[in-house]
Amino acid sequence: FFPYFSGHKQWYQRRVREDGSDEPGTSACPNGSFYCANKGFKGTLIASSRVDDGICDCCDGTDEIGGHCTNNCRELGAHLQEEARRIRRQQAEGFQIRMGYIADGKAAKVRREDQIRVLAEEEELKRKEADERKEYKEQVEEPAKAAKETAKAAFDAEEETRKSKEQEEIRLEAEGVLTQIDADNSGDVSIEELLAYGSDPDTILPYEEIQLMTDSGEIEAATLLDRIQTEITAKKETAEREKKREEEREKRRAKKPKLRDVTAVQNEEGEELWGEDGQKISKHTEEEEDEYEDVEDYEEEEEEDPKPVRNTLVYDSATQELIDVFEEAEKLYNEAKKQHDTAKRQLTDLEKLSALDFGEEEEFYSLHGQCYHFKDEKYNYKLCPFDKCEQDGTSLGKWDGWGEDHSTMKYTKGAGCWQGPARSTVVTLICGSENAITEASEPAKCEYAFTFTTPAKCNKVMDEVEIHDEL
Repeated sequence: FFPYFSGHKQWYQRRVREDGSDEPGTSACPNGSFYCANKGFKGTLIASSRVDDGICDCCDGTDEIGGHCTNNCRELGAHLQEEARRIRRQQAEGFQIRMGYIADGKAAKVRREDQIRVLAEEEELKRKEADERKEYKEQVEEPAKAAKETAKAAFDAEEETRKSKEQEEIRLEAEGVLTQIDADNSGDVSIEELLAYGSDPDTILPYEEIQLMTDSGEIEAATLLDRIQTEITAKKETAEREKKREEEREKRRAKKPKLRDVTAVQNEEGEELWGEDGQKISKHTEEEEDEYEDVEDYEEEEEEDPKPVRNTLVYDSATQELIDVFEEAEKLYNEAKKQHDTAKRQLTDLEKLSALDFGEEEEFYSLHGQCYHFKDEKYNYKLCPFDKCEQDGTSLGKWDGWGEDHSTMKYTKGAGCWQGPARSTVVTLICGSENAITEASEPAKCEYAFTFTTPAKCNKVMDEVEIHDEL
């Protein structure tokens, strides 16, 4: 036993503890700890080695026996109490806002459920309507398709016959020209005969081309015949283009504004003048004359050669009726399908929204669809709850659910880091009277941390007893 004397009393210990635990709260042992009572503030333990080291560690100054430390515990306590009251006021304000969030969230949930029910019924009706119209479209499609194929086959056959006839006519015309060139009917074309033919200005072949042909030496009749046919074909196409061009001109002339009399032109005796065509001579406004001249100028502009006239397939009335029925059915089906797709997309979006966890009392619903910004010395941060996080436009992650007890939000699968993982962010939520990012950092490579205040987290207001216990 180790005796310990205090006044007239004697105490005994079974053993002495070398770690100083036999002298708790005092400076007697170097490895122990010293308790600062700090009355009026918060009591705390400090290492025994910090006792009598010349530094005031306890606000009541009891760690320095010399008594040179000022007791400022009451001032610190008053400041701490004021901070606690400020926090309590902030919590109370946030709690009231939270109550509004809860009411809004629950009301929105009821509306979503009603909308989902209505949209589900509407989507089903739209689906049935689209299926019915699709079935009808397919019924009328086959007859229309068969009729079109029959009509096209007949048209193609007629076109083939027409082209064969046209080619035969061109061949015969070319043979006639070749006969003209072969003046002595010898069956062979000499250079002299070709040059003699080329001297006529109305020849099919241009004289310049004939000269080139004769420069190459002897000319085979088959080669010359092919060249004549090519030239005849080109001339026919040119004639078709000119015909089409003239038709276009006539259409424009028909649309040309007619100059109307504005003020009749009179001679010196005041009599109105009449032209040889029996029309009264009149003068016109500048606007009318400009419009007339614009049309004339347009006609004089150089136009591109229109394509040669080609026959087009024109369906008979019975075939056209089948086609019209099908096209109308297809149009109605496309409209019904579009309406069904829209209803289905709206229903899917609502179901996805309804599946999100907005808290036990829907208190976090008000954060959905919102984005919050924070700027530090280097970067601009952006947080869109239930959606994404960004740093200067770079993805720091997409919504990946809640942490424990709705205290943190997780965002993962952001943009990849150079030689590192995909960026991710953990957002810590704390009670506050407003929604705001208050801190953003990167505690580890490609791993970010946000602190976000929100009234939605103010689920409890500290009372005076709790504040006293905290202090």
